[in-house]
Amino acid sequence: MKFMKSLLPLLLALTTTLPAQAGRIDNGTWSHACGPRPAAVNLDLKNADAFNKSVGAVNGYRQAQRAWLDCLQKEGNADIQATSQLISQYINGEAQAAREINDRIAADAKAADAKFGEGK
Repeated sequence: MKFMKSLLPLLLALTTTLPAQAGRIDNGTWSHACGPRPAAVNLDLKNADAFNKSVGAVNGYRQAQRAWLDCLQKEGNADIQATSQLISQYINGEAQAAREINDRIAADAKAADAKFGEGK
C-alpha cells in the first residue's frame, strides 16, 4: 500500500512529462487540435468555363484535406504512444506493488512457521 501511495504522484508527474497529447476521448469521441474537416467542394459542371474555374477550388480542397488527414495521423499516433506508455507504467507499478505484498506475505509465513511450526 505504501508503494501505491508513492506511485500516484509519479503517474501524475509522468502525464505532464510525456509528449503532449493532442486530444482526449470523451464518450467515445476523440477530440484533436487539427481543426474542423475541410469543407468539401465540387466541380462545377454547368459549362466548360465554370468547370475550369472550379478546378482550383477542388485542388485547394484536396491539399487542405491531405494536410488535415496528416495532422490527424500525427496527433493520433502521439496520443496512442503516450497513452500506451502511461498504461504500461501503471500496470508495471501495480505488478511491483503486488510482488512487494506477496514477498511480505511469504516472509511473514516463513516467520510464522519458525515461530509456530512443527517442533515449536
